[in-house]
Amino acid sequence: MDEVRTVDQKEKVANQAKDIQKAVKDGATIEEAISEKIQESAKENIPPAQTYGQHIFRDKSLHLFRTAEDAKPAKTYILGPGDKVSISIWGPTQENFALEIEKEGYIQPSGLPRYYLAGLTVDAAEQLMASRLRNYYYFQKENFELAVTTARTINVNIVGEVFNNGTFNISAINTAFNALIAAGGPNDIGSVRKIQVLRPGKKPRNLDVYQYLQNPVISQDFYLAENDYINVPVAQRLVTISGAINRSFRYELIENENLTELIKFAGGLKVNALKSNFQVKRIENDTIRIIDLDYASLEKTGKNFSLINGDVVVIQEINEGIRNEVRISGSVENPGTYAMSNNERISDLLKKAVLLDNAITDIAYLKRYNQDFKTIRYEFINVSNIVNNPQIAENLKLQRGDELMISSKATFADNYTVTISGAVRNPTEMSLDAGKNLKVSDAIFFAGGIKNEAMDFAYIFRIKQEDAKTQEYIYVNLKEAINNPSSAANVGLEPKDRLVIYSKDSYTDESFIRVAGAVRSPGEFLYNPSLKLRDLLLLAGGLKREASFDRIDVYRLELQEEKSTRVLAANLKIDENFNVKSGGDDFELKPFDQIFVRLAPEYELQRNVFINGEVKYPGTYALMSDNTKLATIIREAGGVTDEAFLKGATLVRSKENIGFIIIDLEKALKSPKTYENIILQEGDEINVPKLSNLVSITGATKASEIYPEKILLQSKIQTPYIKGKSAKYYIDEYAGGLSKDAATSKIFVIDASGKVTKAKRFLFFKKYPKVGPGSEIRIGYKDVKAKTEPGEKQEDVKWGEILASSIAQATAILSIILLVQNVN
Repeated sequence: MDEVRTVDQKEKVANQAKDIQKAVKDGATIEEAISEKIQESAKENIPPAQTYGQHIFRDKSLHLFRTAEDAKPAKTYILGPGDKVSISIWGPTQENFALEIEKEGYIQPSGLPRYYLAGLTVDAAEQLMASRLRNYYYFQKENFELAVTTARTINVNIVGEVFNNGTFNISAINTAFNALIAAGGPNDIGSVRKIQVLRPGKKPRNLDVYQYLQNPVISQDFYLAENDYINVPVAQRLVTISGAINRSFRYELIENENLTELIKFAGGLKVNALKSNFQVKRIENDTIRIIDLDYASLEKTGKNFSLINGDVVVIQEINEGIRNEVRISGSVENPGTYAMSNNERISDLLKKAVLLDNAITDIAYLKRYNQDFKTIRYEFINVSNIVNNPQIAENLKLQRGDELMISSKATFADNYTVTISGAVRNPTEMSLDAGKNLKVSDAIFFAGGIKNEAMDFAYIFRIKQEDAKTQEYIYVNLKEAINNPSSAANVGLEPKDRLVIYSKDSYTDESFIRVAGAVRSPGEFLYNPSLKLRDLLLLAGGLKREASFDRIDVYRLELQEEKSTRVLAANLKIDENFNVKSGGDDFELKPFDQIFVRLAPEYELQRNVFINGEVKYPGTYALMSDNTKLATIIREAGGVTDEAFLKGATLVRSKENIGFIIIDLEKALKSPKTYENIILQEGDEINVPKLSNLVSITGATKASEIYPEKILLQSKIQTPYIKGKSAKYYIDEYAGGLSKDAATSKIFVIDASGKVTKAKRFLFFKKYPKVGPGSEIRIGYKDVKAKTEPGEKQEDVKWGEILASSIAQATAILSIILLVQNVN
């Protein structure tokens, strides 16, 4: 288990190192990247907020800014040594300065005196510099700006009740609120109301998170300086509130804050809060007791109620049961809920709701709660008697929760419908009269009549009530039913019948003719015997410029007996009006014909290539033949200039997404018959760069031991080109040599054209490739280290491998010497 844990820890450390490297690459300083990774690791175990206000430090509501991020400081930001500022003047006079505040606190524009800005806010510094630079430049107030381009980093000490005490290196653009993010914010017992910002020689400032949540602008009053302290004390008075409140939570209260302020912090009471009976659970004398409060009375008198640490305030909700409502439903004009007045009876409710004409008045029901107000009973009511004589005993007095239910005559009547669909103008579903005397001709009339494409017959699909699982099919002679309504063909319809009028289109197969090839709009067209080849070519947008008039191929599907098929072909010629030549006027198209218009032989538009860079006449050139070569196009472009770097020339082929092609333009120009003088294709792009006198080095070197960080951040070492030198020379001379984890078998030289040359080995001799101007030297890393046995050191394995390799090489050399001696 210990070994597994060790491996996991190593992997975790390796992953953290990669994250730090990525953060530095993205623009963070090394200190910021390390600090962020420590914060991230610490936050993994931070619990959810317990007290209101802690959440802004735990749910990413606040953000810790990096030095390199594009976060513009506010006008209240205090400048200090290390801040980089820009000064811009525009208008009649234009000038720009990019300056860094020196450690003594001043900036000095070129040719001008020193100006001390450390300790000033951005706003004050802008006013100072505007007044001073008016002595040298003419500009209006609105044509001047001083801005912080990169904020300095400072060390801030965060102590007390936070998750991670310590000193943090952060960008000075962060306020005290942002800085607390670095320490994880106050812990579960830490105060969010009495956080202190301490600075030597200055009066302590109090940071209140609740004030920040109400007015976030106050954060700009809490910019930090080098070695400031932020102290988070223990919270002294924590009170919980729950129930009918908008934000149930635990809150921290300070002096002169009690119940009224607590309710305000919690977002106020809900609409249904029972103000007459708040409950406060309080611990006193080692017991818990409950205090009942009439908050409504406190509000009226403007008084408050004092709370102590640990109090729990519970706010009850008003009982949602309405005490003065009754309902009426069913066959009335105004069903719904009504307010119940004293001594109101059923007749009074009927006057409000108004009975409908189809109401059943001799039978109604009153649904009424029993005395337990949980179970119900139904009482029979004769509404007709009550309406005619309200004085009768049956006209009961209403009680809370009563519901009078009046049924409609329509509820007890069957609703019959029939459906008409298919080739009619208005397919519909219609009610069937009680006498069931609707016939086919009537239904077609109501559906707007039949369409022109309607067949002469229809079908009625009928479900028998006695056997609903089967369906009866009734054929209808539609022509006879319409022309002679009294005939037997005019069938009477029954409930749930479906009358379907069929269309001729349902009994006709669609046939298409396809046109493709050198036409502007290829596609398929519905066949009709009237369609001619000329019509079809016109419908397809006509022939393209490259189309051949002498080769129109027609492929035809011929149906044989028993539905077998075979394909026939015809070759046609047409004139400029698309008419068939050579007596083909009577050529008829058939269903499923496929017409292909062929391209004219040897038709081709100009093919272009683009030449850029160090040629005398760069630009676009046309390929004059099918086999135009690289050297030919360079000659057409006037040849290369004196500054051309021929070894670095590149060729990009966009055709078929081929991309870069490695070429040697120098060989192609010297020897046009060489294979380097490749044939060009349309869209090729040739770039001839200027002669480069630099060489770059990347990978596993000791550069980190000899160069400062600002050079290493470039991720490559740039060196001057020295003619005739090998890769090993550059690595030793400019990169400090190979690092211990460098793989000598992975040393490559990539020249300016993209060609890669690898270091070679003969026995134990290593031959390193020569380096040309503009080349890049890449040194790869060794593969994963060999696995060691328990108790065996990695160094022992490494030296063992080297010793074994040396013995093998020595044995090979000795064999060669003996062989030579025997021959002699």
